[in-house]
Amino acid sequence: MPIDSPRSPVSSSDVINFPTKKKRSKAGTTVDSIALPEISSEISTKDSLEQWEALLQKSISRLKSSASESVFGKSAKRGSVYRWGVAVACGDGCPERLQVLSRLTCDEELSKKHQSFDFAVAAESFIDLIESPLPIDPLTAAEAVLWAAAMPRICRVLGSAVSWRVLTALRELHEAVAARDQPQSSEHLMLVGELGLTLAWRLPDVPSCARMQTIALSAITDWCENLDESIADAVVGAVNARLVLASLVRCESLMQRTAKRKFKKTHTLAADLLATWVAAMTLHTGSSAMSRATGRDVSDDLVDDGLLDRAIRYDIETLKPAMAAALGEGQTGGRLAWEVSLPESMWSDPDSKLAILLPEWDVRRGRTHLDYSGENVSLEIFSGRTKVIDGAWQAMIEVDGEEQQPNGQWSQTCEYSDDDVHYIEIEQPWTGGLLLQRQVMLVREDRCLLLADAIVPDPSTLDCGAVSIDRSADLNRIIRYWSRLPQAAGIVPDPEPETREIFLSDGRRRAMLMPISAGEWRVGPSAATLSSSEDHCLVLTGEGRGSLYCPLWIDFSQRRFKRKRTWRQLTVVHDLKICPKNDAVGFRVQVGSEQWMVYRTLGQPRTRSVLGKHLIADFFASRFDPTDGDHDALVTVDDSEAGEDD
Repeated sequence: MPIDSPRSPVSSSDVINFPTKKKRSKAGTTVDSIALPEISSEISTKDSLEQWEALLQKSISRLKSSASESVFGKSAKRGSVYRWGVAVACGDGCPERLQVLSRLTCDEELSKKHQSFDFAVAAESFIDLIESPLPIDPLTAAEAVLWAAAMPRICRVLGSAVSWRVLTALRELHEAVAARDQPQSSEHLMLVGELGLTLAWRLPDVPSCARMQTIALSAITDWCENLDESIADAVVGAVNARLVLASLVRCESLMQRTAKRKFKKTHTLAADLLATWVAAMTLHTGSSAMSRATGRDVSDDLVDDGLLDRAIRYDIETLKPAMAAALGEGQTGGRLAWEVSLPESMWSDPDSKLAILLPEWDVRRGRTHLDYSGENVSLEIFSGRTKVIDGAWQAMIEVDGEEQQPNGQWSQTCEYSDDDVHYIEIEQPWTGGLLLQRQVMLVREDRCLLLADAIVPDPSTLDCGAVSIDRSADLNRIIRYWSRLPQAAGIVPDPEPETREIFLSDGRRRAMLMPISAGEWRVGPSAATLSSSEDHCLVLTGEGRGSLYCPLWIDFSQRRFKRKRTWRQLTVVHDLKICPKNDAVGFRVQVGSEQWMVYRTLGQPRTRSVLGKHLIADFFASRFDPTDGDHDALVTVDDSEAGEDD
């Protein structure tokens, strides 16, 4: 039926078979019920169906006075305000149904390619989608909001029966999420807050929808007041952060235009923090960390008065230069963040298990993204604007020839950031009484990155109830380790012919990788190796007894690529005795005149000496000056009470 055609008469089948729905319980189960009790008690009669028609006609008559542009301004043009963040979440552009609905919602004429779109089929699919058990993912929540915003225009297309089913499903979803009472969830903001405001705006003559406004306003405030938990839920996985920010931005406009309420300090603080996360995850293409979306896909986010423009308004002084630097539209010139009013350049949240490490906000300096919310760590590494590593950082461990498996989730154990480094350490329990401890250290000014895995005994397995386990035999267990780092699209390995370095290139060398626990020369035996596989992965291997440390040093500074370089494993001493490699290890890296030292404890904390430095640290990294033997400490990780012994 054309959108603007007169309504067809109501058939007898519409009255006799008017659909009922199953209403969600708090736990996500369903019970037989008919939604919207103030209308549905008489909905089986022709008179009541005519009342529903009358309510729709009232809402339709309000369309001009409540047009989307009057609420959202220029961002409503072509419906882009309802497509914000969708491409990033989908990873491959906005689905057709959302394009059609968003344009219809904002009073846009449908293009020729969309005029054959089957709204009835789309409505049935949507109803089936939101009948799935709670929780609802943010992309589905965004679609629910869009269906609500399309009311009542969509009712003129669907007819009475189907439009009633859509509205009933939306109201049940709103009630079910509200009943869960999880105000910190993105689901709560979008499906209790924005969905409620949207239905109250679009269908104010339906009593149940009008009453949603008060509940929705409270839901938005509750979400903002649970600041830390709410932001963590919004950014988990990275790709849904823009969807949640878009919802919050639309809520602000709806509050101002339809409820005559302004954002308070609590609301603005939450929006500012989430907007800064979004800025930190924004790539020079306009897309976002961990998303497959291209710059063309996210055009709705980038247009004038688009999502990124709206995000900047929550803190123009800080977010405007940050967003410009991230997009490559302006540079910070290497200045410290406080000199140009930029936000911090490391954004990490242990609850969402996401970390964004920026040497500087300037896009030319590169960036590293780390998502450890799944079994495997997802990693994105950029050299300048070029992505060189992209995908799951996988590990395989064997103990005495028996393959081990992950036995739990990743958790953060250490985080540190200053003008010199960004450092994060995470760990995951494995079978065989092992811990896989993973380090990521970004040396900011030097443009170097350390990726390292340590396989050590799990202290939590040392005692089992009243039985103490003798772990002396563990020191002789043979540990074999493999890790895989996927190369980004268009990146090929360029290994050195005689030594073990591998360059990553896209026609131009972008990064130099040095497996510093391996022998420098390809000839001769080595306990570690670095190679490339046929499936476009870098494979780092290592072997040891009891415990094992496998570090990979990555240099992004192209001015150093042609300089002489070397690395060495250092002698670590305790009480005038050389420490075995399963107790503590140290490494020196030299490129040209620049040198760095890395030290890692694998055994019990104790005072040890390495390269003239006395330490009682779990981990230590420094710049080393060979002329006077001085160490310029970059980071020291120390769990002991004794601290560092200088």
